[in-house]
Amino acid sequence: MQKNVIIFFSILILFSSAMSVENENEKFKFIKDIYSESWALIIGINEYQNVDPLSFAVNDAVAVNNILIDKYGFNEENIMLITDEEATKDNIMNGFQEILLSADEKDRIVVFYAGHGDTYPLPNGGDMGYLIPVDGEATKDRIFLTSISMSTLEELASMSAAKHILYLVDACYGGLTLNTRGLGQEQTPEYLRKMTKEKGRQVITAGGKDEVVMEKAEWGHSAFTKNLLQGLENELADANNDGIISGEELGGFIRSGVNIDTEGQHTPQKGRMGSDLGEFVFISENLEEDVASADDGLDDIQDQLAQQQKQMAELAEMLLAKKEGQGTDDIIPSSKPKKSKSKRRKSRSSTNMKTASTLSWVFPGMGHYYSKQVGKGIMFTGLELVSIGALGSLSNQHSILDEEYQLAQANMNGVQDGTTDCGDLSQVDCYQSWKSESSRLVEEKNNKKI
Repeated sequence: MQKNVIIFFSILILFSSAMSVENENEKFKFIKDIYSESWALIIGINEYQNVDPLSFAVNDAVAVNNILIDKYGFNEENIMLITDEEATKDNIMNGFQEILLSADEKDRIVVFYAGHGDTYPLPNGGDMGYLIPVDGEATKDRIFLTSISMSTLEELASMSAAKHILYLVDACYGGLTLNTRGLGQEQTPEYLRKMTKEKGRQVITAGGKDEVVMEKAEWGHSAFTKNLLQGLENELADANNDGIISGEELGGFIRSGVNIDTEGQHTPQKGRMGSDLGEFVFISENLEEDVASADDGLDDIQDQLAQQQKQMAELAEMLLAKKEGQGTDDIIPSSKPKKSKSKRRKSRSSTNMKTASTLSWVFPGMGHYYSKQVGKGIMFTGLELVSIGALGSLSNQHSILDEEYQLAQANMNGVQDGTTDCGDLSQVDCYQSWKSESSRLVEEKNNKKI
C-alpha cells in the first residue's frame, strides 16, 4: 500500500511538472512552425560611377548581414551580399531573381538596400521610385534604362512563392503606393499565429520624395540603419516584449528613432505591397532556445512518466499474484538473505522507512523529522524554503524590470509627441537616454530570466 502511495505521489508530481512546462510553452510553440528557410539579398553601395558617393552604405549592408546570421538564424549560404562595384543593375536583378524565386512557400526573405534612390515624375502626374545601382544614372532620360523601379520589385515579389518578404530600403524616393493596414498595438500570440500563416509583402523605407538620407561618422551608419540595428540587436523594437519582432513593430520603431535622430528631416515609411496581410517576424534567438529547451524538458518528463507507468504495471502484476497465493519473494528476487523472526520483530518496532520516504515526497525534510533526524530535517527543509524564496524573489525582480522597461518604451514614444518631460536635455539626447535605459533593462531582464 505504501509503495502505491509513493508511486502515486511520483506520478502526480511529474504530471504536474509536465503540465506546467506544457502550458508555459504552448503559448509560443507555434514559432517553430512559421518558417522552413530564411533567405536574404543585401546590397550596399558607396562608390557610385555617375552620382555622388556615400560613406556608410557598405557598412550598413555588412552590419545587417552579420545580425541576420548571428542573431536571427539566417544561414550564410542563403544570403547574397552585393557591394560597390559588384552592385551593377544586372547583378542586382540576377540577385533578386535568384533569391526571390529560390524560396519555397514556407520561407521568408529579407531584401536590404542601402544606396541612392530617386523619383521620376510620370506624365500622368504620378511618381515612380527608383533604386540606383552602382552604374546607374539619375537623369530623366537615363533613369528608366539604368535603374531599378519599385514596380519591378513588386512584380518580383508577386512571382515569389515565399510566405513573407520584407523590403528594407535605406533610400529616399517617392511614388511608392503602399497598403498601410497592419497589426494593432496588441499583438497577442493568437493573432500572430494567424497572421504568420498568411502571405505578406512588407516594405520599410528611409523616406519619401525630396528627402535625403542622413548618415553620420559618429553613428558609422545612416539614421535608418542605425535604428534598424538597434531595434534588432537589442530587441528594442519588440514593443510588447514577447520575443517576437514583427514587421509592423520594426517599422514603427525605425520611424520614431529616425524622426528623432534627423530632427524630422526625413521620415521612414512603412506598409504592404498588395492586399496580403501576413506578418513577417524576426524571432528572438532566446525565445527559440527557450521553446526548444522547454520541449526537451517536456520530453524528459514524459519519459519519466512512462517509466513510472511501467513500474505501476509491474506492481499491479505483483499484487495480483500475491492475491492469488504467490509470495512476493517469488516475483521479486532479493539479493539479501531473509531476516530471522527476531530481526523482523526488531524491524517492525523501528522506524518505518517506507513511511519516511513517502513523507519526503510531500516536502523535503519531513521524512527526517519522522525518523527523529531533526538536524537533517531542518537542513533539507531550510534548503527547499531558501530555493523557493530565491525563485520568488527573482520572479518579482523580473516583473519589476518588465514594468520599468514598458515605462522606458512609453517615454521613448513620448519624446516624439512631446508628452515626456526631458528637463534640460535636447529631444535627441532625451530619446537616446531612454533608448539606452531600455537596452539596459532588456539585458537585466534576460539575466534574471536565466
